[in-house]
Amino acid sequence: MLSVSQNTDQKATSKRYKIHRVHPEVARKIIAFDTISEANHDKSAREISKLINIPNSTMQTWQKKFSVEESMKDEISLFFASPSGACVLHRVVLAIMYNNKCGLSGIPGVQQCLRNAGLSKYVASSTGALQEFWQRCEDCILNFGREWEQKLARGMEHRKITVLLDEMFRKRMPCLVAIEAISNYILLEKFTEDRKAETWKRELDNATKEMPVTIGQVGSDLCGALRSLANSYNATHSPDLFHGQYEISKATGGALSSQERAAEKALNEAEENLKQMISRPIRISIEQKKQQKETQEEAKKERDLLKAEYEVKKARREKTQEAKRKLGKIYHPIDLDTGKLQTVESVEKKFAEQFEIIGKNAEQAGLSQSCYDRIEKAERAFSLMIKFLKQFLLVLAGILLDMQLTPEQERFFKEVVFPLSYFNRIWKNLPKKEKERLHQTLESLQQKLKDGAFTEECKEALMRRGKEVAGMFQRSTSSVEGRNGGLSLLMHRFHRFSEKTLKVLSIVHNFGAKRKGDGSTAAERFFGSKHEELFDYLVEKVRIPGKPQAQVRRKSRWAA
Repeated sequence: MLSVSQNTDQKATSKRYKIHRVHPEVARKIIAFDTISEANHDKSAREISKLINIPNSTMQTWQKKFSVEESMKDEISLFFASPSGACVLHRVVLAIMYNNKCGLSGIPGVQQCLRNAGLSKYVASSTGALQEFWQRCEDCILNFGREWEQKLARGMEHRKITVLLDEMFRKRMPCLVAIEAISNYILLEKFTEDRKAETWKRELDNATKEMPVTIGQVGSDLCGALRSLANSYNATHSPDLFHGQYEISKATGGALSSQERAAEKALNEAEENLKQMISRPIRISIEQKKQQKETQEEAKKERDLLKAEYEVKKARREKTQEAKRKLGKIYHPIDLDTGKLQTVESVEKKFAEQFEIIGKNAEQAGLSQSCYDRIEKAERAFSLMIKFLKQFLLVLAGILLDMQLTPEQERFFKEVVFPLSYFNRIWKNLPKKEKERLHQTLESLQQKLKDGAFTEECKEALMRRGKEVAGMFQRSTSSVEGRNGGLSLLMHRFHRFSEKTLKVLSIVHNFGAKRKGDGSTAAERFFGSKHEELFDYLVEKVRIPGKPQAQVRRKSRWAA
């Protein structure tokens, strides 16, 4: 007798698949259970559940979740607990999902959603009615933005801010976009005739005139107008790391890759030629065999030379790419490997080493003059980053003087608090492999903070200050670049933007969009105070379209 089954597919237990029931069916089953229970007091709950073909445990779960006592607390819950309410909820949710994933946009999309949800019988869904409805929504959103900006600005403490600037173009008209770096609050979003420094300054002054803020730092690309704007505010200019690396990619990426592909193609052809030589018939004369062997040896030598050339060109491209990546890893106020503050001299030396590798590879590859011009432009960008790092370290030293710390506290702030605060700020944006590599450094800093010989209140105060200082080191304008990308998609979707609509979108971003982690809006982070819910304000203030009128078709006077 075999003790082991020969059926390899046989399992000890069969998997039971969960049955998913829609809300209307659940509501009907609960009502049926209650009806049978009231009519037949002698039957147990298990017997009634068996009659309606539902497991008793499932029915008990439903009764807890959809109990009549809980539903009676408000009319809405009572309505959605009923079969008709569950049907309405089912259709509305499906209509919203269908329209958002694969439906139309704008007014036609709203019309489609109302029809699919079965609400077009109760809400006027003509184009004119919905356009007037959206006008009321826009006016209400604008009123909300003006009202709460003034309220929150009055209770805001004066502070210096870092502003990220960039432009988005529509039919050769620039849209000036300015976002506060730490809170992601949109200060300015407006179409203008040009993007000169004077235009930027005029619009930024108008946007911030009622706010107790001073622009102390400007983050942007290497545009001359934006750098001139930073000088007009006497603010520090923080160049974007991406644009410096981008110039290196444009200078070396395409040229070195094309050389590598050409070498690979020549190598493949040589290997194919050698393979054909070796596979020729053996029944030939001794002289032909000797000549064939010499030809094969020459082909092997040529193949080996091409292979060596291909390996050199491949290594040259990889080394250049690695040098470009290292430039980004170096550009931090702290050394990520050790967690210690960097000096300007050490960062400058590391930059010079990487640019030496890039320049040497470009010289060996014989790149064109335009490629060298781009590399020089990248060097100028990174020299500006060195200048910004120097100014940042001076600001850090000034902040430490203002804090009036003891020598032990100042050393603790430099060696533990600020590096840990900076790690916490950039950690979510690091690649997975980089996190694994730096995890030990982060844990070491966290342990040092825990073991610090200071009170918990002192540590919390230092960490709050460290978080503020870490947010001042801005090496990227990704938030404003992302906003420009979102505006471009909306432009493709709606084809046109009025100044009013653009302002509405800015207010929705500032007061309506919530951060996933803590549920805060950009306005709450920027002003430091809570505000009313934007959507609840709309529900309270905006009247929706009424019930559509019945269409009366009169008979033609010429009808027979």
